[in-house]
Amino acid sequence: MTEISLIIPAYNEAAIIQATVSELDIFMKNAMPGRSFEIIVVDDGSTDGMSDKLEALDMPNLRVERHARNRGRGAGVRTGFAAAVGDYVVTLDSDLSYSPDHIPRMLAPLEEGKADIVLASAYHPDGVVRNVPWMRAKLSLYGNKVLSAGVRGQLHTLTCIVRAYRREVVKKLELVSDGKDLHIEIIQKANLFGYRLAEIPATLDWRDKSRAKRVGKGSSFPLFALSGTIASHLVYNYVLRPGAMLFLPVAALSMIIFIGAMTLIGGWLIRTVGFMEHGFFYAVYYGLRETLLQGSLTMTLTAGSAVVLLVFFAFYFQSLQSKKQFEELYLLMARMNDRLKDLERDKTD
Repeated sequence: MTEISLIIPAYNEAAIIQATVSELDIFMKNAMPGRSFEIIVVDDGSTDGMSDKLEALDMPNLRVERHARNRGRGAGVRTGFAAAVGDYVVTLDSDLSYSPDHIPRMLAPLEEGKADIVLASAYHPDGVVRNVPWMRAKLSLYGNKVLSAGVRGQLHTLTCIVRAYRREVVKKLELVSDGKDLHIEIIQKANLFGYRLAEIPATLDWRDKSRAKRVGKGSSFPLFALSGTIASHLVYNYVLRPGAMLFLPVAALSMIIFIGAMTLIGGWLIRTVGFMEHGFFYAVYYGLRETLLQGSLTMTLTAGSAVVLLVFFAFYFQSLQSKKQFEELYLLMARMNDRLKDLERDKTD
């Protein structure tokens, strides 16, 4: 019985894949003796001969799953999940930027029954980031801060591939993302099932010096290369917790409305007092008239802000309704899927 399945999705990593797999194999045998394990490399449609490099390795516990074409990291992880047979499943990056010594640290909370999913977090208060280009590191940090707001600060790093799972989790979740969004999709759906998520401080160290040159290749400015990821983070933040993204604009509009309303009311009261010598009703009417005439810009800004605020509230309640419908539908489909699996199992038996 295999205890641990180590999954490495990789694309065109022929230059480093043998060293990665060998280092991982040596670490597991030395640091975790007596533990049975398998290493699953998912070749995501590589064109640089990476599969040949893997076939040349004499490693009985190595398995290679292949995609006919490049489909993305998420597809690679999902293929690895489907192939894994271990009680615990660990996903790793192909260049071991998170060193193998994170593996036993991630497995510990699972084996102690304290968590169902454990994430390695370089952006944890005790985490470390080394040799990552400054622009890349900052964008990733703040992108994860945005996502963290979506889970109420429960986690510091939501986009890292380096994680450990109980096998039940990876078999239970129905996942669809082919790209890096899979990491966030897993957290979103794991929360729906009430799975316990934990985080360990981690060290991210880009040991492959050529990696920095490949990031943003084809773009004159790194931000352009990461714009899709940033947009994706904002979308998922909105999906995870709609109110988190709407808080700032709603607060700003509310402040504008409050200040505008207080300005208009204050001006009206001052003018009304000035007209009191002509009688109460005269003072009230002309005080209001003069306030509206002289404060037309303030009134327009206040009224416009109120209309926009109502639109934001409409978006908020609509998004809450959509989120609730999605969660109910997903849970229903998951129950149906479990029932179908039970029926198939009964039929086989």
